[in-house]
Amino acid sequence: MNGGEAVRESGGEDDPAAVAKLLRAAARELADIGVAIREASAHATAALTAGAVLGALPRAPAEGCRAQRALLRAVTNPDGLGYALAGGRLGGLAAKLGAVAGAESLAVLVVATSLRLRITAVTLDHPELVDDPLLGRLIEAAGGDRDLASLRALRALLKDRGAVRTLSQLAPVFGEVLALRALLDENPLNDTAAWLIATGKGYASADPITGLSNRAIAVLDTGEGAARRVEPDPAELARLGSEGSLLDFLRNIGVVGTTGRMLIQSVAGPDGVVRHVVQAPGMRLGHPDNDSPQDLLGAFSSAVLDSNPYSRALRRAVEDFGVPPGAELALIGHSAGGAAVMNLAQDAEFCARHTVTHVVAVGSPIDFKKPADPRTWVASVTNQHDIVPTLDGQGAGGCFDLHPDWYVVDYFDSTHLFPICHSIEHYTANLTDDLPEARDRIDRRLAPYRGRVIRSQVYRLFDQAPRPGGPTFRPFRRAPGRGTGAGRVPSRG
Repeated sequence: MNGGEAVRESGGEDDPAAVAKLLRAAARELADIGVAIREASAHATAALTAGAVLGALPRAPAEGCRAQRALLRAVTNPDGLGYALAGGRLGGLAAKLGAVAGAESLAVLVVATSLRLRITAVTLDHPELVDDPLLGRLIEAAGGDRDLASLRALRALLKDRGAVRTLSQLAPVFGEVLALRALLDENPLNDTAAWLIATGKGYASADPITGLSNRAIAVLDTGEGAARRVEPDPAELARLGSEGSLLDFLRNIGVVGTTGRMLIQSVAGPDGVVRHVVQAPGMRLGHPDNDSPQDLLGAFSSAVLDSNPYSRALRRAVEDFGVPPGAELALIGHSAGGAAVMNLAQDAEFCARHTVTHVVAVGSPIDFKKPADPRTWVASVTNQHDIVPTLDGQGAGGCFDLHPDWYVVDYFDSTHLFPICHSIEHYTANLTDDLPEARDRIDRRLAPYRGRVIRSQVYRLFDQAPRPGGPTFRPFRRAPGRGTGAGRVPSRG
């Protein structure tokens, strides 16, 4: 389990869950040791290349040369720190050249051992990873730094099972395997991303296979974000929940679907106070980059950036809905929608205007996001065979308690196939039938929103505000007899 509150309790020392917990604790300690070794390497490199030290050589050449030799030996000795030049322009360049040449540092070897422990911990929960000959062959080759064997094992897996099944089955250790390969290969461009995944110090800054910058791709998703009221069809309107609860909100996300739309509802709580719930679906299918912030590029930028067209479009929808200043809001999202609502919760200006009380993200990569208001309660629900939540580099093998104040539900079931295990319908079914304790825990925290829905409004979202009369602009038409706007759910006692 990741996070502060685990769903399953570990047993005794002979219990696989207890052993896995010990392995993760050891992995965490090794990661911390690796970070400390790299810091020592960076200090030694800084001293070796410091201008003041080099400038003092003419005044004390004998002592200076001895000191320089000692420093050089410290950062290149294979029996010590290894090839450990790090930090600064010269150190960074030397480290990249060393990686190309296959030179290894002690810090990298220690962190690689941490990743191997994480993989072993996951296999205790997922014995199929090692019992399956093809999966076991790939994991063993990756952990053993055997490039050719890794490629052959991956090719055999893809040929036998296809890309979808391969990714689904590898999902619990996907991040660790990629990071391990990236740390040990000769490509210097992916080293930083691998280090971040292995040490839990931040979102994977690049693709751990090629080293291509994630941010360089994410910034291509441009736009101020826009929202327009739209009318759901009668069948959708009839299926929208009339009561506030976690399952109702998740089912609403399923009703709205991945259609480039979202939903806001007002709920009269048990105390009579009207509160509001933003419900954001995941990625819209179709062209990777279209007029919707829910496209593939938008999903990517939602995970990588702190603000993007999706979160800005959500803010425009809240403004149009007329949520009063200071009013309480709960933000519920699935997949890219979960990342987008977390981005909205990170918006300090938005949180100064409204009170974001809760964020619930389902199947979303949000490990390195943090609400602007420390009082905001966050729940993250992830299926270990769902590849999407691992895109920030932290998955089932995570050993870092990144958010001890969050409620983290990291589970697995018998459905391993992606994208089925990622769908909002599957998560809703799991919370309904398989995770009653987690569902009830979240619902208890959402108690102020457990009441009658008095207003619902569906919005179509855009990267850019559409031109009136343009091909994507559909003007809002007020429904007869519904003074609060199209898509309103009539009061149902």
